[in-house]
Amino acid sequence: MSKSNVNNISDILEQHACVTLNMTDCLRLIRFPASIIDVIRQVIITNWPRGLNKERQDIDFYEFKLYGNPWWDPNDDAILSRILMIHILSALYKHGWYLLTSTEISKRLYDKDSLIFQLRVPQPETSFFAISFNDYDKLRLICVPHELIPLVQQTLGKAMIQREAWCDGGKVYQFKLHGNPWIGHKKEAIISRIKLLSLLDCFNTFGWKLYASIDISQGDEGRDTDSWFFRRDIQ
Repeated sequence: MSKSNVNNISDILEQHACVTLNMTDCLRLIRFPASIIDVIRQVIITNWPRGLNKERQDIDFYEFKLYGNPWWDPNDDAILSRILMIHILSALYKHGWYLLTSTEISKRLYDKDSLIFQLRVPQPETSFFAISFNDYDKLRLICVPHELIPLVQQTLGKAMIQREAWCDGGKVYQFKLHGNPWIGHKKEAIISRIKLLSLLDCFNTFGWKLYASIDISQGDEGRDTDSWFFRRDIQ
């Protein structure tokens, strides 16, 4: 390989781009190529049932404005927005764009995390699912493989689970937990974190790695928490 080719490959591997979640309904792509803009457009059309409102090309970014309020919680869009994010992360990963970090660098009202991606050599296809921490006492598993449900039940334990059920047409499995683990103090706060660490251990044992922790939705009364996104290579 010539020196020129090596330099070109190095330039590609060092490319970075950004996805930002703006206001309550806008998604911006910064420094992504036109081919990826087309990919994300199709992801939105396919996976956002409320539809794509309009698009805008700026000199520095490309913006999609969605119908509804995907970045506002609590409302009916909360689950849909996380399903959409699963498909966005999956599509970008498939095309070689890997998430480096999610970070909140804007102080503006309604602006959420910025997702920083790096272009690398595409890897084998992968599966994604998410978990979200809702209200004060709910844990949702979104697009989760069914075989993980019994493992989560065992990890949480009967003493922690108040009730559980599939919801949203079978796309989400929700646990309502005893107490208020997401606003707990002292012992309750420690126990909830120990359980989450145990869930990470459990998922990791079956090949699921924590890929991202993203603040997607603006919540009332400080109830906006990160959602966790997990990935595993398709065998």
